[in-house]
Amino acid sequence: LKFTSNFFKNYHRDGVNRSAWFQEASYILSNYNQLPGDIIKSDLDRQHLKSLIHLIVQENRNYRASSAALIQSLMTSVLEILLRNIKASLSTSDAQPHQDERIHRLLQYINDHLQQPTLLKVDHLAKEFLLSPTYLSEFFRKKVGVSLREYIIKARLKQVEIRLLNSDHTLTEIAEELSFTDVSHLSKTFKRYTGLSMREFKKRGEYQILKRNYC
Repeated sequence: LKFTSNFFKNYHRDGVNRSAWFQEASYILSNYNQLPGDIIKSDLDRQHLKSLIHLIVQENRNYRASSAALIQSLMTSVLEILLRNIKASLSTSDAQPHQDERIHRLLQYINDHLQQPTLLKVDHLAKEFLLSPTYLSEFFRKKVGVSLREYIIKARLKQVEIRLLNSDHTLTEIAEELSFTDVSHLSKTFKRYTGLSMREFKKRGEYQILKRNYC
């Protein structure tokens, strides 16, 4: 099953803001730890998923005029179950061995404000976390293994990858949403860090930065 924003874009019967929902889903996809093991911790949720997927497959095999709306509802339910399990995992998981509580909160803050570049400047972060700018930069590099600037760029590029493969967003929309100066700036940055143009990336259809262990 492949979920894209395009699949849901004309589905508003339940009044859910699909754009906001897609942003939340892409945020979780790009930030959960991706360690081996089950995303689904609840046996009841696992049973729910089996039932929902079975219904999707059966409805698709017996497709009729009303099938599209039903399949969209079922797929939304599948994703909501996935999201709540990943959220629960994020909120209860222990910090990684190289982290302490401050770096955990700092990373969370950065990932929450990727679309607000003024809030991610070193001076602002230093004030927010009661550290000197110089110490914050050194502290971040020591704990995370990359500079603050590089981490923020790669975090944004993971969001770019998700939108390129799973949405019908234009390059202009992606650049504006993720605070790149323009499409040219986005294109150059993307190629510098992935080694691919965005067209080549879409043709391959495989994540580059998102699947790496760092950032």
